[in-house]
Amino acid sequence: ASRQIKNRARQDVALYSASVKPVSRSSGRSATAAAAYRNAERITDERTGEIHDYTRRSGVDYVEAFVPHGMAAQVSAELWNKAEAAEVRKNARVAREVLVALPHELDQVQRRELAKLIAQDLADRYGTAGTLAVHHPDRDGDNRNHHVHILMTTRRLDASGQLGEKTRELDDVKRGPEEVEWIRAMIEAQTNRSLERAGAEGRVDRRSLVEQRAVALDAGDMDRAAQLDRPATIHEGPRVTQIRRESARAGRAPLGALDRAAANDQSRQLVADRAELGTVSAQIIDFEKARALRDAREKVAKTAADGMAAFKARFQQNQDFNARVDAERERLANERHRVAQERAALEQQEKARAALKQIENDQLSRNDGPSKGRSGPDFGM
Repeated sequence: ASRQIKNRARQDVALYSASVKPVSRSSGRSATAAAAYRNAERITDERTGEIHDYTRRSGVDYVEAFVPHGMAAQVSAELWNKAEAAEVRKNARVAREVLVALPHELDQVQRRELAKLIAQDLADRYGTAGTLAVHHPDRDGDNRNHHVHILMTTRRLDASGQLGEKTRELDDVKRGPEEVEWIRAMIEAQTNRSLERAGAEGRVDRRSLVEQRAVALDAGDMDRAAQLDRPATIHEGPRVTQIRRESARAGRAPLGALDRAAANDQSRQLVADRAELGTVSAQIIDFEKARALRDAREKVAKTAADGMAAFKARFQQNQDFNARVDAERERLANERHRVAQERAALEQQEKARAALKQIENDQLSRNDGPSKGRSGPDFGM
């Protein structure tokens, strides 16, 4: 099992991004305006009389309506006017948007099919209708940023095709986060099946960087864990992105407007999120738990590092000892060689002295032997 996890951690990771957000009147939005903008179409809001015309908008690759299986699809303008008419509260949620990144590893047709599969799963689970719009990457942005805006109603369709009860499970403080997790898991599964069918090596992973790093550490894949040990990126918002691009085209810095625009985005988001406080509070990450997990992982990593450092130190000590032993052996060998040379020299000297002594003795013997003369007989021949 650990080998499978390690192999999965080493797989190429395609881009994964999925979010679920409401379209609420409390933030000044409407279902008709959202649909017209996403789908690049013209919709007249029958409730306010306002005309939303985005037919000249570029970058929209494909638009399609979706409904639960067995029901007839509805025209976009008709559906979203029904959604507006069904709500009377001034802070009502009139639609729900699921924004999904589509892998650039897929081709145009495969991305459209993936978008339709995801939208159909949503319609079948919640009984809602809606429209999907596949968008091309922005010309001034990342050319891999293919994505789909799935706009669906907050009410279920009844047998007559009218909007009935609300999808309360998505608004519930306890169940809402569970449903969002189901949506994210479904998108991950559908995306990976599409990548597999397309023969692409990459796979998406919906888990956070912290979770992926923990799995990599458990699998002993330190390289992968190091790659994942980074802060997650922060979405800056469309206004901030626009300012960045305008500044880049003009060849100048944002001149302080970027921070102000980001602050405005945050302020508007705060107003929109106040009504979502109950749901958001249930989705807030338990930072203390995450910190404890991170500290535990870092402690394990530090223990391993300390152990490796101690091993290296012992190894170096052993190397130094072996070097000293080798040096002593070499010294002793040299000493034995020197002694052997001295002994050989002494033996040569002894032999030379012995030879000299023998010569002297021989000379003495000749000098002391019988000789012809007056004092004795001559025994010589």
